[in-house]
Amino acid sequence: DKVFVGVVSDTQWKVFCEAFDLKDFAADESLATNNGRVAQRDKVKPRIEALFKTFTKADLMAKLEKTGMPFAPISKPHEMFDDPHLNAAGGLVNLTVADGEKKGDKMKLPAVPVEVGGVRPGVRLDVPRQGQHTNEVLKELGYSDADIANLVSAGKAQAE
Repeated sequence: DKVFVGVVSDTQWKVFCEAFDLKDFAADESLATNNGRVAQRDKVKPRIEALFKTFTKADLMAKLEKTGMPFAPISKPHEMFDDPHLNAAGGLVNLTVADGEKKGDKMKLPAVPVEVGGVRPGVRLDVPRQGQHTNEVLKELGYSDADIANLVSAGKAQAE
């Protein structure tokens, strides 16, 4: 389990080094600036990765919380569905499965991650059934009824 830590300012670097007892890094003038740290990524990254492996995810996050530095757990896609923040903030929406083995089941999907006028766009429609709108879409694209029938009979399109 990984944790993202945002150490971008020189002040944050000092706080980070102090919190994790990295006296040699703190004293190294070549690492005093963000540009210096980026230039020496090959030196810094393996050491910090090894250090972080000595913590459990919970212990690391607790330590980072005390520093006031920005951090966040890196979650796997399937873990987001139970994320309290995403659920509370409207980051996930419920949709009804239209057909197939799970027809009628509710499922969560990520919401559009933007707000318009302070409001996230909601769900206008549930997921359509396979082929539900094929005729309308193909007609809007200029296909005739005969063209659509040929596509369906050739297995190139599915329509209701």
